[in-house]
Amino acid sequence: MRFLGLTKNFLEQASSGLLSSQRGQTLPSLGGVCALVGENLEPLFECEIVWKGDKIVSIEGKKEGKFEGRVVLPSFVNAHTHIGDSIAKEAYVGLTLEQTVDPHTGLKTKILQSSTKKELVSAMRKALKQCVALGVTHVLDFREGGVEGLKLAKAACEGIGVQLALFGRLSKPPLKQRVLSNERFSEAELEELHKVCEAAHGIGVSGANEYSDRMLEQIREVAKTHGKLVAVHCLESKNTRNRLKQVFGKDEFQRCVAFLKPDIFVHMTCATRKELALASKTATLVCCPRSNAALANGFPPLREVLKHKGALGTDNVMVNSVDMFREMEFAYKILVGLTKKPFDDVKSVLKAATLNARPLLRLKPLCVDGDANFVLLNLKKLKPFWNLHAAIVNRAQEENVEMVVKQGLVVKTLLRQDALTA
Repeated sequence: MRFLGLTKNFLEQASSGLLSSQRGQTLPSLGGVCALVGENLEPLFECEIVWKGDKIVSIEGKKEGKFEGRVVLPSFVNAHTHIGDSIAKEAYVGLTLEQTVDPHTGLKTKILQSSTKKELVSAMRKALKQCVALGVTHVLDFREGGVEGLKLAKAACEGIGVQLALFGRLSKPPLKQRVLSNERFSEAELEELHKVCEAAHGIGVSGANEYSDRMLEQIREVAKTHGKLVAVHCLESKNTRNRLKQVFGKDEFQRCVAFLKPDIFVHMTCATRKELALASKTATLVCCPRSNAALANGFPPLREVLKHKGALGTDNVMVNSVDMFREMEFAYKILVGLTKKPFDDVKSVLKAATLNARPLLRLKPLCVDGDANFVLLNLKKLKPFWNLHAAIVNRAQEENVEMVVKQGLVVKTLLRQDALTA
């Protein structure tokens, strides 16, 4: 393997994330590796990748060759998290979904309200640092606490080397009686929602059951005004589908489609094939299988979700680690186990963890003129194996992450100085 343009000084400072990939006279490049390129993660052997700034300028390699042990792949995109509740790890044990995360009465809400800003930021920083260590460069995060909550998340992210795409919400959910009466947001709530939207990547809706039809329409209107995305938890459990159907005449999913028109459907644990097909026409599907299992909500229909290019997320840090390797392995093996049918498209699971949420962030795969967001894995200790994509999904872990590059910046490296040929 060759590391061209990566000088000794570059690597000594790279982990700080402060160095530009344009430093030095030679453009940075990785050579002599296997690379998983394009929309289909096709392997190129004896590959050399050259990047300039935050763009890849050249990828050259052979379609056939011998795998030597190192592979470059698109960095992981964690498509759904709640980094804010990293202050409450394992507090969910023995509780139902509602007891854990209900916006009004859940244990999570009580813990967040009783924690100091310093405690919250410190816990979030630890989780975000773990993201980088695991090869995650981009995180789509639902953030509680209104504008102030967004500020805390941005402070936690500063200087770490991971990009947080924050989906904010109101600091306080509307009272249930106002929802049942199909009221609109107050002027103060609407003003806050605009401020949240201005400060965030989009709006993260905890669930259609938390809002009236009129409020859901207003959320979409506000997001559209600012050119931002709307994401929503939907059909997370069988208990949420018909909770307000007698009030509004539509179930949870139908109300989302009719009034909210989201860009991202999160969970869809209990969705039918028709619902998944309908939702995927205008939105990205995101599943969090470890979270669904841990909170006793079952397992999402992943075979169907993967057909629609769905993405994976790790969900609440209070419930799960931010480890996309664990998420992939769990998703693949439970998918096969529950359906009792072999599943050979393991590559689709890897795509769900790397590629499928990229369009939401306007990012490209590993390709010429694509964004320089990639991970170098050293899989020598895992050899021999017969399927590279399956080996990554089933066996790779943090210790295999040798380098992480985000927007052209090396934000993690374990490369030894004697590996350099600059």
